[in-house]
Amino acid sequence: MYKVWLAVAGLAGAVLPHEPLTVQSDYQALVAAERAFAQRAIDKGIRDAFLENLDEQSVIYETNRFIPGRPAYARLQSAPGKLLWRPAYAEIAQSGTLGYTTGPFEIRPHSMDDKPVAHGQYTTVWHKTADGSWKALVDFGIVHGKPDVPVPDVQPPARFAEKVTAIADTAALGRELLRIEKAFAEAARTKSLSEAYRQVWPATDSVRLLRDGFTPYVAKEATTLADASSQQVDYEPVRAVAASSGDYGFVYGYATYRNKKQAYLRIWRKRSGRWQLAQEVLNVKLVG
Repeated sequence: MYKVWLAVAGLAGAVLPHEPLTVQSDYQALVAAERAFAQRAIDKGIRDAFLENLDEQSVIYETNRFIPGRPAYARLQSAPGKLLWRPAYAEIAQSGTLGYTTGPFEIRPHSMDDKPVAHGQYTTVWHKTADGSWKALVDFGIVHGKPDVPVPDVQPPARFAEKVTAIADTAALGRELLRIEKAFAEAARTKSLSEAYRQVWPATDSVRLLRDGFTPYVAKEATTLADASSQQVDYEPVRAVAASSGDYGFVYGYATYRNKKQAYLRIWRKRSGRWQLAQEVLNVKLVG
C-alpha cells in the first residue's frame, strides 16, 4: 500500500503534458449563435431577430448597394412572412473571434404551415464582441431553386486548430488582405476570372462558390466551375476585415459584368503564409 501511495504522490507532483487550447468552444458558440438567430426569426419575426443579432458596424445588401444593417431593419415594418434558415457549414479563425456560417434558407409567405415560395443560400460573417457575445457583421446570400436533395446539417471539423491568443495589428492585416483582393480584381478584369481564381486557389482545402440562381458549388464542383470561368469581371472592393490571428478575413464590394453591377463577398484563409480563397458569394449573373 505504501508503494502505491508513493506512486500516486509522484504522479500528483509530476508535470503532465499540456493539452493545447483549441478553438472548439468558439466554433460551437459561433454555430449556436447562428441557430439562436434563426430560431429568434421564427419566434419573434425577421425584424426583431436581425436587430438583436446585427452588429453596430454590420452591413446588408439592399437596392443594389451595401447599407448599414441595423438602421435598415429598424425601418422595416413587421411582416407576416417566415424566413427559415440553418447552418450547413461553418469555419472560424484561430483567434476564435471571427468566423462564418452558410446554409440553406427558405421563405414562407405567411406562416410555418405555408409551402416555401423562395429558396437560397445565406452567408453570415460573425465576430465576437468585447463582452463575449457573437454579432453578425455581414449577412448576404443568393437565391436559387428548390434543392434536389436535402442539405445536411453542419458537421464540426475532424480536428480543431490551436487557438492563437496573441493580439496582432488588425488594421495592417486588413490592408494586406485588401492588396490580395485588389490583385485578384486586377486579374479578373484584365485576364479572366479563372486566372484570378488560379492565383488564390488552395491545393487541399475545400472552396465554396455561391452564384445567384444556382445551388452552391462545393469542392470538386467549385474547382470545375472556377476553371471554366472565362469571363472578365470588374470588382470594386469596399472593405476588408482580418482576424487578429492573421489567418482569416473577408472582403465585400461590388462586381460588374456586362454593365450589370451587383455585390460580392469573399472569405479568405491564410495557409503557410499565403492568402487563399475559402468562399465567394457572387450576386451578378455570369452568362457566357
